[in-house]
Amino acid sequence: MAAAARSGVSDEGFVRRLREAERRRLSRLLHDETGPVLCSAGLTAELLRGTLGAVTPQQEEMFAKLAGALESAVESVRLLSQEAAPGLASRRGLEDALRLLAKAHGAGLAFASGPGRLPDAKAEALCELVRDALLALEGATRQITVLPGRVRILAPPPADPGIGRALRRAARDSGFRARWRSSADGIIMEILLEENG
Repeated sequence: MAAAARSGVSDEGFVRRLREAERRRLSRLLHDETGPVLCSAGLTAELLRGTLGAVTPQQEEMFAKLAGALESAVESVRLLSQEAAPGLASRRGLEDALRLLAKAHGAGLAFASGPGRLPDAKAEALCELVRDALLALEGATRQITVLPGRVRILAPPPADPGIGRALRRAARDSGFRARWRSSADGIIMEILLEENG
């Protein structure tokens, strides 16, 4: 029985390492390949515009739209590359990591207070948990609020009622407690920042 429990922890660690490797791979692809290709396309479009003699207003408008679309795509790739890379909290600090996660997932973010100082491993676990919640509630208008001792995520109710249970279990496995309740505005998930006890 103890061997099976150890095997479960080992399997969980293996899956976590696989996820981190996949996120590093994705971040590298976005940063080293996709981003430069988009930048190159923007430069090529600007060079093409320069080879045209007199540019009509319609052509000028089309080049402006193309440049805007490419700039937006480059910014999205940069944001996804930063968000996908493991070690977000250790690289950026917890508050900035939460800002980046909110921006990358289209969620609002408000700080009633700072999240306080958490050990690096706990800060990383909190970022993973917030990312998981944002992914599970994808497509919904979400609001993250950082309050003393907790992080609150407000979202419309998910289609799958099992999401709340899964996120509470993920919080527990990460050393946090989480509450999940319905409100007039949707669901509220609160991640309590103190240790499980």
